[in-house]
Amino acid sequence: MLSNTTPPANPDARPHTRLLLTPLAVAMALILAGSTLATPAAHAQPPSAARPGCARHNLAITLTSSPGTSPYRLAGWLCRPARPATTVQLFIPGLTYTHRYWTGPDQRTDYTAAALTAGDAVYLIDRISTGASERPPADQVTTTTEATVTHQAVRALRDGTVGRFTRVVSVGHSYGSVIAMAEAATYHDVDALVLTGLLHDIRIDEMTRFTTDLYPAAADPKFVDTAPPDGYLTTRPGSRAGYFLDPNTAVRGAAHWDEQTKTTATTGELTFTPDDELAYSRAITAPVLFIMGQTDTLFCGLGQPCTTPADICQREHTAFPGGTPLAAVTIPRTGHSINLHRTAPLAFTAITTWLHHQDSARATPSVSSCRR
Repeated sequence: MLSNTTPPANPDARPHTRLLLTPLAVAMALILAGSTLATPAAHAQPPSAARPGCARHNLAITLTSSPGTSPYRLAGWLCRPARPATTVQLFIPGLTYTHRYWTGPDQRTDYTAAALTAGDAVYLIDRISTGASERPPADQVTTTTEATVTHQAVRALRDGTVGRFTRVVSVGHSYGSVIAMAEAATYHDVDALVLTGLLHDIRIDEMTRFTTDLYPAAADPKFVDTAPPDGYLTTRPGSRAGYFLDPNTAVRGAAHWDEQTKTTATTGELTFTPDDELAYSRAITAPVLFIMGQTDTLFCGLGQPCTTPADICQREHTAFPGGTPLAAVTIPRTGHSINLHRTAPLAFTAITTWLHHQDSARATPSVSSCRR
């Protein structure tokens, strides 16, 4: 683990990267997303779908581009603002969250509403294997296949299948940010990326504790009636708040809401490694915005600060090509799952400010460029 925030001259030799190649550490790196198990139909419809301008738009997708592969249902909801939009934000939830992460427990935590107010359309998805989407065999749901699925969603947002948008922005949370990077690195078809709750170096001790709280989803009382397939995992009841929330600023009832809406991860997703993540970021040329909670226990701590945007820039700038525009924001007193905190509107303002090149002085905290 790094003892300071200055990257080594050779990022490939980073101690934390090598340590994470052990099986347990690989699991750590993959679980960094959140939780929302393959929930019953009662949880399939997001609050945003009932509002004007929102409609269900599922996609038939495949896990690979090989001919003859089996199709699966990807659940999605397209929401349009009052005025015609040329930009659409594609929301990619974290490893154990569904699309409901982007609507949140109350109005303050509803990023869908914030993006619509800013004039953008949004497409919310339940990642394949979660929520209202179908559940392939666990070993087939990997970062690579999820990038392929996400690419099909991007294409559908451009070619008229779901919409005809000229600008597509991937917005990810935690492991969803990894998928956003993998998709952008492979297909180069998005115009910008917003990466929340993700940095290249993690707190190994916290990730280790988190992985010990994962167990078979079929053993969780919440999912006894949904029969999760073999290889589907979830967090143990009551364990989530300690990893994802800052108790000082989490919205009232956030821990209960987070537990009630949790979903699964798969063993296939746990094959992802930090070296993979570094390979993705080094192939990205589209502009990137990092959003981090200052008290994110999975990524931020002694020797790995997230106190200022400069901290984030220092930790991330060598992981991307020199010409890739990078920017960063830190949200004070905020844990890993940023959208579940009273401070979430700060993140929402920062994202829309950055996407629309508005006066950053109006955003608190401000967006800082990593390339000066």
